[in-house]
Amino acid sequence: MIKNFQELVSQIKTQVPIQELISEFITIKKSGRGYVAICPFHDDHHPSLQIHPQKGIFKCFSCGTGGDLISFYSLINKKKWSEVIPELASKYGLRVEYGNENKVELEIKNQLLELNKSALVFFKKNLFQSCGEDGLNYLKNKRKLTDTTIEKYELGYAQNNWDSLFNHLTKEKKYPHELIIASGLFIPRENQQGYYDRFRNRIVFPIYNESNTVIGFGGRTLSSEDVKYINSPETLIFNKGQTLYGLNFAKEDIKKSDHVILTEGYLDVITAHQHGLLNTVASLGTALTIQQARLLTKYTESKKIYLCLDNDSAGKKAVESIFRTIQEISRHISLDLRVAANLPEKDLDESLKSSDIKTVKGIIANGQKINYFIFDRVIKEYNDASDDLVKKKLLDELLEIIIVIKDPIEQNENIKYIAHRLSIEEELINLKLRGKTKSLKRNIRKHEDSSDKGQDDIFKMHTLERFKHAELELLSLYISSFPLQNDEIKSELGSFEFIDEKHKLIKDYIDNLDNNNISPQELINQLIIEFNEYKHVMSAISDLAWRIESDFTSQSANYSKNKEKLLSEAKNSIDWWVTYKQKMQGLTSLLKDCKNKDEEKEVLSKMINLLKNDSNKSVNYS
Repeated sequence: MIKNFQELVSQIKTQVPIQELISEFITIKKSGRGYVAICPFHDDHHPSLQIHPQKGIFKCFSCGTGGDLISFYSLINKKKWSEVIPELASKYGLRVEYGNENKVELEIKNQLLELNKSALVFFKKNLFQSCGEDGLNYLKNKRKLTDTTIEKYELGYAQNNWDSLFNHLTKEKKYPHELIIASGLFIPRENQQGYYDRFRNRIVFPIYNESNTVIGFGGRTLSSEDVKYINSPETLIFNKGQTLYGLNFAKEDIKKSDHVILTEGYLDVITAHQHGLLNTVASLGTALTIQQARLLTKYTESKKIYLCLDNDSAGKKAVESIFRTIQEISRHISLDLRVAANLPEKDLDESLKSSDIKTVKGIIANGQKINYFIFDRVIKEYNDASDDLVKKKLLDELLEIIIVIKDPIEQNENIKYIAHRLSIEEELINLKLRGKTKSLKRNIRKHEDSSDKGQDDIFKMHTLERFKHAELELLSLYISSFPLQNDEIKSELGSFEFIDEKHKLIKDYIDNLDNNNISPQELINQLIIEFNEYKHVMSAISDLAWRIESDFTSQSANYSKNKEKLLSEAKNSIDWWVTYKQKMQGLTSLLKDCKNKDEEKEVLSKMINLLKNDSNKSVNYS
């Protein structure tokens, strides 16, 4: 358990600019005194997210998500609010004081980092001894790496025997067996009697995080093994899907050049850097993850990424996989993804050796947009095919790619491109696309119908809005009245029951506070700490935080003047729901049982009249 938890929360909020943290995940633009952005928490097409640096909060005025920078970090990483505090503290160099509960895990992580350092020293030493002669020759003669490069990237060699590293770390360095197991550098023997080295007779590449700390290793075989490259497995300190090889060396040059070159392998990156392409990084394998994509966009304003993958069928399939993955992040960040399709050799490493740097740079700079690259591959197969069934299958493949694209303008441009290249009418492609889209929607509807969602949900959305807004107004009024000088507000709220369960929880917590002498912001912080593990409650607290910090509540004169009106309107809306709830639920049940459109129309008309019935007495918040 973190001893200085509340102190850390305060330090993070006061020392870290919210716009700086948010800009690491999404593109933000200056707007007046704040910033705006495409919201990453729903399918947003216009900048709905607003960031207030002075207040340290963000709010999406479309989906309603909001809060402080800690809330943002926890939501974007899909982690509990409490879990991200130590991450943020570590990220910004703040000291975390642990109690006994979490101290063990922290200590293990620190020891694993130390163990990796020891392993790296061992591998590097091997490379320049007689056992590593073949490895050094391979790097210098076949791969044409200089001594400076070998030293800079701290390349090493794993000896060609079963337990050289194991013996070194256990017998000489005296690391405990529990740590050896956790490191991922060793594999249990089949008879479970001990362990053997994971890396044997391989060139070893240390894998660094952005902070230049060794978190894992990769190895390239020097024998005729089928598996050329292997990586460290997932450990407490290494996550392959969240790491990019070479980013620690490349990040400053990515900022300067404002674009990234993404390749596949360690040697592609090292060779590229040696030839001056210092903005090159590699995914650890061909499957780019969303986390890696976010890392790539973190250092560029242009969001321009050039893919330099292998020119074989596997590389081309990898491009398609990346295209589909990238659509998830493209909903929230506008990416410019291009493919260097005509490299002179099969990969970037060999191309840089066979051609001059100017030629390779030119090919990369003229990279083809990823969607056109994929379309051209399928279109070529389509034009070469003589079988109608094959052509139909390939056309379906093209349509499935277009469906993935969410932007309607971009989708339309792609339809025009395909229609032109295939000499097919645009309307015919649109017709087939609509058919596929309808089929997809039917499948989604079937899935939704199988979950317990009925027609009454449509009306719940409208009617629930009335009291949801009302209760939030009352809660913000309640919180803004702290430090309490009298019990006026408390007694007013005590006169009726809240309906929304999360609002009840918040109100009950405030009612049972031992200390009424705290500020509204301190109360919000206490609510966050109390309910941080309950996402549905945190959503309401984020909304309350925004309201408390808003100009309306900060202007005491307006606030005081509007208090009575606000209280009356909010209570009327809640009373409306209580009064008409049963009637609305009864009509909803009738709606389900309607046998034809006339019956349905009659019930709907009754619902609308019911909604209008009390309009003179209550405020419609929907």
